[in-house]
Amino acid sequence: MEGEWSMPVAPLFTVRICINKRLNTDRLPSCGGRGSRGLADALERLITAERIPASITRGPCMNNCMNGPNLKIQGADYFNLQGDLSDAAIENIMVKIRAEAERRKALASQDPPP
Repeated sequence: MEGEWSMPVAPLFTVRICINKRLNTDRLPSCGGRGSRGLADALERLITAERIPASITRGPCMNNCMNGPNLKIQGADYFNLQGDLSDAAIENIMVKIRAEAERRKALASQDPPP
């Protein structure tokens, strides 16, 4: 086998993003209608590029459509982006994802071996 290879790291946690899109018969906003699918793709690319042990889960409604896109870092922060998909908003999410990864790595290193 040529080249350098390393075992993939299992995700330590997930980031759940609502990608629900309304049919819009009621003219109300939805996370999917506000760009959450593109947000999920962008976060997945960043997480992969930085080799952060987290995964993106695209999920159904989180019951806060008026304030979306909505996302939840497992065991940590919940975000209502109010339609803000700016680079600054995405970087703020990545800061929280990085912090959660470091927190979980530190916890894992404290566990005694079985």
